Amino acid sequence: MCLFCDIANHKMTEAHIVNETEMTISFLDIAPANEGHVLIIPKMHVDSIVDLPDEYVLDITDVSRKIIKAFGKVYGAKGYGVMQNGGANCEFGHFHFHVFPRLENDGYDWIYPEGEKEVSENVAAKLREAMIFGNENKYKQMID
Repeated sequence: MCLFCDIANHKMTEAHIVNETEMTISFLDIAPANEGHVLIIPKMHVDSIVDLPDEYVLDITDVSRKIIKAFGKVYGAKGYGVMQNGGANCEFGHFHFHVFPRLENDGYDWIYPEGEKEVSENVAAKLREAMIFGNENKYKQMID
C-alpha cells in the first residue's frame, strides 16, 4: 500500500491533518521548506495531474487558495510557494501538491540545472501544437 493512500484512509495516525474534503486531504510535510508547509493529496491513487479528474484539480486549487490565505493570517506571509513533481518525478508514487509560506529572508530558492535552454517562438509553437489533444483541424481553423 502507498503511504499517502494510508494517510488519505486515516491509517497513518501520525499525519498532522490541516484540511479534508471529499476528494482531498491536506497535512503538514515532515521535511518542510518553512513552518506551515502543507501537502495536498487526492484521495485517489495517481502519480500525475494528467490522470486526475478535473473536479479533483479544482478541489486542490480551492484548498490551496484557502491554505495560502491562512499563511497570511498565521505567519504574516506576503508570499507563498507551490510545487508539484509528477509522473516519473513523483518520488512517493502518489500525486502531491506542495504549498508553503514564503517568509522574508527564509533562504528558500529555486535551483536550476546548468546550461543553456532555448526560449523562442519555435519552442512556444511546439508546445501549442502538442496541446491540441487530437483537435488538430479545429485548432488550425481557429488560427487561420
